[in-house]
Amino acid sequence: MGRRLRSTNLLSNLPQLQNLIKRDPQSYVEEFNQQLHHFEASLAIFELKPDEESKEFGELINFLSQVARCYPKKSAQFPAQLIALLERHYPVLDAELRKTIVQALILLRSRGLVSNVQVMPLFFTLFRCRDKKLRKLLYTHIVSDVKAANRGRHRDEALNKALQNFMYTMITAADAQDKRGEGAIAAKKSLDVCIDLYRKGIWTDAKAVNVVVQACYSPITKIMVTAVQFFLNPLKKSDGDDDSDDSGTEAAGGSASKKAPGNFKMIRHQSNVNKKTKHRKRILEKVTRAHKLELAKRNGHVPDGGDSDDGDGAAGAGGKKKKKRGGGGPAVRFDALSLVHDPQGFAEKLFARVHRSATATKRGGSTGDRFEVRLMLLKLISRLIGHHQLQLMALYPFLQRYLQPHQVDVTQILALLANASHAFTPPDALQPLIRAVADNFVSDHCSPEVMSAGLNTIRAIAVRQPLALDPDLLNDLVLYRKHKDKGVTMAARSLLLLYRQANPELLRPRDRGRDATQLLKAGGTGSAPLAFGEPRPAEGIDGAEFLAMSSDDDDDDNDDEADDASDAPLDGQSDAGTDGDESDISSDDDAADDCSDEIDIDAAGESDLDSDLESAVAESDEESDAESDSGESDAGSAAEGAENHSGDEASAQTLAPVEPAEAKQPAVKKRIEMTRFLTNEDFARIERLKKRQRAGGALAQRKKRKAGDPAPGVEGEAEAADELDDGDDSDGSSTGSDSDGLVKDWDILGDYHSRRRSRKATYEERMQSIRAGREGREKFASSKAKRDKESRGLSNKEKRKTKDFKMIAHKRSIVSKSKRSLTQKRRELRKHIIKQKKKGF
Repeated sequence: MGRRLRSTNLLSNLPQLQNLIKRDPQSYVEEFNQQLHHFEASLAIFELKPDEESKEFGELINFLSQVARCYPKKSAQFPAQLIALLERHYPVLDAELRKTIVQALILLRSRGLVSNVQVMPLFFTLFRCRDKKLRKLLYTHIVSDVKAANRGRHRDEALNKALQNFMYTMITAADAQDKRGEGAIAAKKSLDVCIDLYRKGIWTDAKAVNVVVQACYSPITKIMVTAVQFFLNPLKKSDGDDDSDDSGTEAAGGSASKKAPGNFKMIRHQSNVNKKTKHRKRILEKVTRAHKLELAKRNGHVPDGGDSDDGDGAAGAGGKKKKKRGGGGPAVRFDALSLVHDPQGFAEKLFARVHRSATATKRGGSTGDRFEVRLMLLKLISRLIGHHQLQLMALYPFLQRYLQPHQVDVTQILALLANASHAFTPPDALQPLIRAVADNFVSDHCSPEVMSAGLNTIRAIAVRQPLALDPDLLNDLVLYRKHKDKGVTMAARSLLLLYRQANPELLRPRDRGRDATQLLKAGGTGSAPLAFGEPRPAEGIDGAEFLAMSSDDDDDDNDDEADDASDAPLDGQSDAGTDGDESDISSDDDAADDCSDEIDIDAAGESDLDSDLESAVAESDEESDAESDSGESDAGSAAEGAENHSGDEASAQTLAPVEPAEAKQPAVKKRIEMTRFLTNEDFARIERLKKRQRAGGALAQRKKRKAGDPAPGVEGEAEAADELDDGDDSDGSSTGSDSDGLVKDWDILGDYHSRRRSRKATYEERMQSIRAGREGREKFASSKAKRDKESRGLSNKEKRKTKDFKMIAHKRSIVSKSKRSLTQKRRELRKHIIKQKKKGF
């Protein structure tokens, strides 16, 4: 009797029965069969009225999903029944019951009782439900399940292809074009899944990227902005990222938080002008650390896997775990813009939408995208043009209307104008824009910030297309190198240095510099500029010789090990081959020694770079002024003398005996990229060595000028121009030579006016500097310090200042103050105000 009663209680107490079945499945087969039959009967009854709430039916589904793995054969049809129930009645089901069924399917999927191919289409369909908690649950499961299916080298390509096709269908469906429809919600969540999987390094193929391309054509602004923001910054999440270049959250309609870590420039500016509080100080320290880490990544000092952000998809699971698993990483990640199938058509469609929105008010009052959205689209169009070197001639006249200093976000417009130009852009299309920038920005009635922005924009365009400037305009802009503002001066000097290297013929003879003038007179091959459309063939990898030089220096540091290795040749190698390698290395010892002096420099050389560039250009300007003042006759005689001198040298070279090439160089050393494959670490090392060599060249030029040598020539100017191209230099005219090669809005303003280097010191920094300057100076010591040093007491007047008011309220001086007339109070108050003004308060 007791056993029968206990079995009856088990049928009604499902949690206890679940615990017992998991412990001993074979002893409770009958109880499971009863519950399974009860579920089938309840399912038939429930389908008659699926919109009603049924708590008991949900508990039964939860119980069967927990114990289904104990009886796999008996519960084989259970997952298919749940899937069919959701497919038929998911719009009308109760929210709690629908969530319970989804959780049951997720549990069955995690235990391998149902395949992901069966449940994934259903989960994407459930994105149509107006249930935010359910969509969040489905989103988390889909991302984690696809990530688990593509872990390491084992990638489920069939699943990836099926899901990508399904996403493409959902994004391009007819109901997905309705802003208020359920299809738009499903399209938005599907797009978020695709973008998140790309950022985690799981879907990095062209098909996933082109699914996002289709979302850029969506008439729904929120979907379109999400897709466009992905292309502007593929590896960073948009949540809380309020970068000045990728402000997609603001364009989508929501006001992004001004305390976002990505907006470093704005927060630093606020810390300089607002009241100093501990909260603002903590925010500034946080964004400063994040900004320094980003700069270190760009320069190659910190590996991408070291960041814990999910934006770096390759390191999403952690570098240590990946090494322990021993599996290979995901496929090679290319730039998202490089994977677009039809970039020309993509850019043309986006520009058609921008043009249609810009002229919407002129066509019967039809609605269009806001200016922030159009600006995002223009950024993407400019990057497509610069990346793929496209031809979109209608863009440049369209941008000309926005080239005004009072235009909203004009620095971003100037930056995208520079990004939309490349070597194959016709100079005729860029010349009206450059003329508009020069007329509206570079003028004496403009502020220094506006002038610096205009000059930096013109220089950024000239770097990509040097033929866009005509000689008259260029020579007028170069005259601003003697402006009183430092930002304008450095912007004009950087433009001058650029054309001294790129095309000195456009400059006036007095501005070309000594070495450029001599090179033009001698007719050197390096002085001839490239014509429009002329190819630029590359001979090997730029900077690969630095690797060979640095490896030679490493070999010199380990002489003993190198000698032992050279004495004993490896197996399968002949002594002759070893001797040949030694002769190759020895033949370049002088070159390695010369380069080592430039590469191994102190960090102080980089800090003196700006002063070196300023003094170099200033000295060359003074010399050119002196040469121009001497008259045309002197210039003509000097030119004839230079020609005669060059002719004498040429005749001497022709009369000298020519030695055979074999006698001069017995063995030709191959370039390092021809002998082995270069890794990502090698390329990062090349960039570091380039920067160190440029800084070393500037330091060497400074030492020569101190020793009385003449001004730097073409090589020194070229190195200075390369330094000016670096986005981290404080010359006020950087053009955004970051790792992505894009021009940003702070590059348009320049380092000087954007406060990237010479920012205003905080109160703590100023006080620290004042205290450091007063050390050891008795004159600036406080009165308390003097008293402590002299070991004397306080006077009665000094003691009275520290007493409580009740102790001195009866004093005659205090009582007389309360008896003053209004005229006397007004007169004393006026004196006090005048005294405070004289002190500067």
